[in-house]
Amino acid sequence: MDYFDLHCDTVLRLQDGSDLSDADAHINLRKARPLERWAQVFALFVQDNAPGTDTAYDAYRRLHAIFLRQMRLHSDKLVFCRGAKELTAAFSHGKRAALLSVENGAVLGGRLERLEELRRDGVRLLTLTWMGENELGCGGEAGGPLTEFGRAVVRALPQYGIIPDISHLSDEGVADVFALTEGPVVATHSNVRRITGHHRNLTHKQIREITRRGGLIGINLCSPFLTDDKALASCDNVYRHLDAFLSLGAQDTVCFGADFDGAPIPGDIRDIGGIPVLYEYLLGRGLPQALLQKVFFENALQFWQRVF
Repeated sequence: MDYFDLHCDTVLRLQDGSDLSDADAHINLRKARPLERWAQVFALFVQDNAPGTDTAYDAYRRLHAIFLRQMRLHSDKLVFCRGAKELTAAFSHGKRAALLSVENGAVLGGRLERLEELRRDGVRLLTLTWMGENELGCGGEAGGPLTEFGRAVVRALPQYGIIPDISHLSDEGVADVFALTEGPVVATHSNVRRITGHHRNLTHKQIREITRRGGLIGINLCSPFLTDDKALASCDNVYRHLDAFLSLGAQDTVCFGADFDGAPIPGDIRDIGGIPVLYEYLLGRGLPQALLQKVFFENALQFWQRVF
């Protein structure tokens, strides 16, 4: 089967010197073998308060170096793709595609000119905040609108070929993003708030607006975002959120942003090796094969081809 995933934190797990081939992580190349065409967006994640004396920008540069080293080590299997042509070429040569995002706009350090650096680094998605506050605005835990700098960043992103990612952003910040740009917006790893009332999930209004703009929403496999009883999270909860997205007309918008290596995953999925298990479960619930191909792969692929 084919799989296109909008979000993982695996690069953070590789800081200890582990190798992507067999790292003790939700994602490694061995576990991903059952997948045929596979595109993975690797997030360079920086916490709201970078540890020790590091700045968020320093942490970003360190993670970027780790990512590039893994790309060099596994260039025979995995290709770093900045745009649609590279993505198509990777698949035509039987290789997997690695894409790049940044999780937490704090890496900009309040400097708008660093967007050019992210562009050169091949970053295509920017998660504007994490849980708390940064120079751009407020995460869902903090609550509050974008700052003036955050508004300037959102207005500037299109000229750098970077799409704003509203996962983690407060509701006030999401409203600001919608007001500041008419372009596509993504929520790389968020679910349906009416199914599970976590602030990290999206309202019906937000889902409809992302869909109207031709954006993407990645279903998050994080157990607390799937169900209030996180100990019992399973493929069935994924089905419930997917069904809700489909009922809102998001059949061309919804995909996956599993949050592998950044969240607790349901036991019947466990890691990327369980994605075929999830596919077969959803097929068994009566969802058509053509629809599942869109959700697991085609929606994100077509977005990448259209936007980048």
